[in-house]
Amino acid sequence: MSTSLFQNAKKNPVSTIILLLFFAYVGYSIIDDIQTVRQATTDFDYCKGLCDLVEFIGKTITWCIYFVVCYLTYVHKQYSRWILWLYYLAVVVFIIYYICAGNTLDYVFNHIGAEHLDRLPSMARSLYGAPFYFIVFSFFFMPKLIKDTMKLKKEQELTV
Repeated sequence: MSTSLFQNAKKNPVSTIILLLFFAYVGYSIIDDIQTVRQATTDFDYCKGLCDLVEFIGKTITWCIYFVVCYLTYVHKQYSRWILWLYYLAVVVFIIYYICAGNTLDYVFNHIGAEHLDRLPSMARSLYGAPFYFIVFSFFFMPKLIKDTMKLKKEQELTV
């Protein structure tokens, strides 16, 4: 498995560099958000950092799922049954994200402090609105992705 990954990396050095830069950015951003939460001096800074962390992790996971689906369907032109399962995984990620966002908002509400309660609706909008673009993306493009995946499956069945 590791030799296959290494050979793939040698064949596609630009993709490998872009992927490594992406992972470095994600790692840096998560560490930065954690440090913001740890070094917060006020209740609001702590709660805002926590909301930003949850929002970033949810967006990153969702983008990764969509990238893998698009990569396998359009770039790699490979059909496998687990591509269809990635569509279901995206829905499960949305459900888990909203559960985590709700728990985070409850925690924030209990810890934000009375002087910053006026900023709570803004944090709620950022938490609950974060997946809005992904849901719109799913609404418009998932039927096309599923159609293209089924078309790819038929093409592969005809060649076999």
